[in-house]
Amino acid sequence: MTDEKTYESVFVARQPIFDTQNETWGYMMLFRDSEDADHAVFTDNSEATMSLVSNLPLCDTPQNSKTRFLIHFTPEAVIRGIPHAIPWDNTVIILEELEDPDEALIVALGDLMLDGYELALNNFEGKPGCERLAELADTLLIDVEGKDQADLEAIVTRAKRFGVTRIIAKRVENAADLEKARNAGFHLFHGFFFKRPQIESGRKISSAKATRLKLFEIIEKDEPNFDALAPAIEADVAISYRLLNFLNSANFSFATKVTSIKQAVVLTGWKPIRNWLRLIILTDLTPSEKTLELAYISAHRAKLFETAALGSGYEEDSDTLFIVGLFSLLDAMLDTDMKEITNHLPVDDEVKATLCGKKTRFTPWLDLAKAIEASDWDEVGQRAAALNLLPGTVAVSYQHAFTWADAFFSSKPCAD
Repeated sequence: MTDEKTYESVFVARQPIFDTQNETWGYMMLFRDSEDADHAVFTDNSEATMSLVSNLPLCDTPQNSKTRFLIHFTPEAVIRGIPHAIPWDNTVIILEELEDPDEALIVALGDLMLDGYELALNNFEGKPGCERLAELADTLLIDVEGKDQADLEAIVTRAKRFGVTRIIAKRVENAADLEKARNAGFHLFHGFFFKRPQIESGRKISSAKATRLKLFEIIEKDEPNFDALAPAIEADVAISYRLLNFLNSANFSFATKVTSIKQAVVLTGWKPIRNWLRLIILTDLTPSEKTLELAYISAHRAKLFETAALGSGYEEDSDTLFIVGLFSLLDAMLDTDMKEITNHLPVDDEVKATLCGKKTRFTPWLDLAKAIEASDWDEVGQRAAALNLLPGTVAVSYQHAFTWADAFFSSKPCAD
């Protein structure tokens, strides 16, 4: 009998951690897989760590000597030496705060730290009996949810007694949480605050941004217009350079080198060039570190939606779903009310309504993306089922979206 389960659904969520300058300090890496692909029942057991380690090579995660990757391990996995399987010099092992840890765990941690690994304690509160692990830790993660200013300051004070210099506030949900954590003495911040806009009263989208958005008037026409598109790109030196650099990269295999904008437009094709320009404009509107993280997430959402739609009965909506995903975080990126932003976007009323938070036929797709990004895998299964998407389709589309987004962002020129 043929085994009907011919694929494994793999999801690795990458959640950024920011410093006080809103620059990316590291990433929280979270993994779950689908134990029953037919029903998308997501497990939450110690095997998740093993699956994460084995599937990390699938995640083309951008990395440099400064970026750290925080991964949860069980004490048993640490004792078995599983972290040694990760070829990163900047891996941070996350353990829960434990009372009276086993001596074997202490010895194993010592060996790992000699090899350059770092230790972070999760949900630190400075409880009696947990001092031994705290003394070894380089980083402490403190949950800010449900704690007032005095509670946080007390925990930070206890943390500093161990000489820990890096303290992460996790589950920072909004600007108020961020301010509270800053005032309590936190250095690093993790949560959904960076996806939510801090809208200033009366703030409007700038004229420069509005001008760049006008390029959409060409690429969003129903009929392709190559004759108008090529001169429009040529008029923008930055976009012209980025386009030629991108198309001549290893991600493409054109028989000849692309040397002109007109050649680039024709070789690439209308739909790919349009999606590329959409993303270029989006990232150029918001060049800061925080908003580039949002741009990456937006790009991933866009390609996830488009890819999953193809072959799943949503073919006619695939291009629209790309737009919904790409623009879904614009309010947080521009710190501007979404209604103001959509006034400048040449998209239809249903897309505008979706972006502004109204319930439409595209809303369930955003709910699916949010569940994945929140690492709520039970919710992922439910959202996928509601859209009649097979778990395998979601998993493959999810990974393809990573590859596509990584190809784009790896082609971006480095800042001076």
